[in-house]
Amino acid sequence: MDEVKNLDRKSFLDFTKLPPSQWGDQFLKFSMADSDFDALEREIKVLKPKVRENIFILSSRDKDAMKRTILSIHFLNSLGLSYHFEKEIEESLKHAFDEVEDLIADENDLYTISTIFRVFRTYGYDMSSDVFNKFKGDDGKFKEILIEDVRGMLSFYEAVHFGTTKDHILDETSCFTLNHLEPLATGRRVCPPHISKLIQNAIHIPQHRNSQALVAREYISFYEHEEDRDEILFKLAKLNFKFLQLHYFQELKTITMWWRELDHTSNFPPNFRERTVETWFAALMMYFEPQFSLGRIMSAKLYLVITFLDDACDIHGSIPDVESLVDCLERWDPDYMENLHGHMKTAFKFVMYLFEEYEEILRSQGRSFVLEKMIEEFKIIARKNLELVKWARGGHVPSFDEYIESGGAEIGTYATIACSIMGLGEIGKKEAFEWLISRPKLVRTLGAKTRLMDDIADFKEDMEKGYTANAVNYYMNEHGVTKEEANRELEKMNGDMNKIVNEECLKISTMPRRILMQSVNYGRSLDVLYTADDVYNHREGKLQEYISLLLVDPILL
Repeated sequence: MDEVKNLDRKSFLDFTKLPPSQWGDQFLKFSMADSDFDALEREIKVLKPKVRENIFILSSRDKDAMKRTILSIHFLNSLGLSYHFEKEIEESLKHAFDEVEDLIADENDLYTISTIFRVFRTYGYDMSSDVFNKFKGDDGKFKEILIEDVRGMLSFYEAVHFGTTKDHILDETSCFTLNHLEPLATGRRVCPPHISKLIQNAIHIPQHRNSQALVAREYISFYEHEEDRDEILFKLAKLNFKFLQLHYFQELKTITMWWRELDHTSNFPPNFRERTVETWFAALMMYFEPQFSLGRIMSAKLYLVITFLDDACDIHGSIPDVESLVDCLERWDPDYMENLHGHMKTAFKFVMYLFEEYEEILRSQGRSFVLEKMIEEFKIIARKNLELVKWARGGHVPSFDEYIESGGAEIGTYATIACSIMGLGEIGKKEAFEWLISRPKLVRTLGAKTRLMDDIADFKEDMEKGYTANAVNYYMNEHGVTKEEANRELEKMNGDMNKIVNEECLKISTMPRRILMQSVNYGRSLDVLYTADDVYNHREGKLQEYISLLLVDPILL
């Protein structure tokens, strides 16, 4: 354990001061032995049965025990531990939801009701939001006494973000809770510092919209200051996150080495967006668990290819150049590469190289059928890139709706979700890809959300570059409104899309929950990447904060 304990802030002082382009190089310095993983794994194995025994004590005749179990499942989710107890959680919630009306009939605690609602909705159970009517007075408004219940108000605010288009009471809840939480977050009302920090985190990005890895790391820091914390659960959470960190370091080293050793990287233009750390971070948001380490590496590599393709088409290629590249990708035949020049040829080589790797991995897993699906999704990206390049250069001014539909595919929404399903291993069956390719409402909505959030974040930069293919720009022109008015409308659209995503996840019963979670996690990644900052492209802002939180800030065992 000595080497594991040495992975603390002191080890990363140089990392936090490095110019962003050298971040990846820093991870090449780390050396991890199997013994580092084994030591943590042994300690985790000892604690898991104790946590299981303490939490899963469900009794059909004991409503209080049932409620305690559900509240504990919330802690497991928040601390990043739920993947250790998936079977127990599934069995407990299935049993509890059958008894939900009796379970909450005489429950009047706001925190308890809100948390139970959040847990059920998290796992696809459509618990009615009407349960919150009990917290209204005779005047139809929420009771003012609720304001004094800080934890209850925070959980109530978090519950809002599970709302669907039919949960009108949650629309009322949003303003009510936010108005009373903001003073606590800003210090205008006093509460314990660790609770104030948790409120700040929730207001920036609520848990349901946040990356599971970030939620876990933030909640560990919060839980440390809770006087009534479960010490065994807390220790398991810390050990587990240390274990995750070892995987994350190893993955970053693997991706960086792969990138540095590519033959064609020497041909990249000097202003190419090198994004080894950013692509790993984006992949982490699709799945944070250790068993999907290979999936994160596969996804990060895809994002690197998509980023280069995007730059090659938008910045470095004429329309005929891009048309030639798309033609080669449609044929998927290296023999046609001789028609390409410069960065277009490099882009084609890059794509072929990556998919040869995918083919080898998938063949070893007995899942060669996946490759065909991934190739088709990538071809769609190429086609849409060409379409947007033509629009951006004045060949055609699309309608706002036309742009949103194409833009969601161009930016890689469908390929990203497909790649994350590929990275699930045997869970990613043929039916999951067929479902994705059918473009269900859930997936189409996420494509539109991607285009909106990316374009809102990059509007100023796009306009300064003369790049007109932007949702804000098209909406302004089509509706004759100002930038501020357009932004308000697009933000409202985004909020409606979040409700549709929640609604579709409660409706869909034909897909395994893990497959649906890849779509949910993709939506979460958008909120992390584009809330208040374009994290992927602005390295000195929130990205540095997130990477420090995940890999630098120490967890003391």
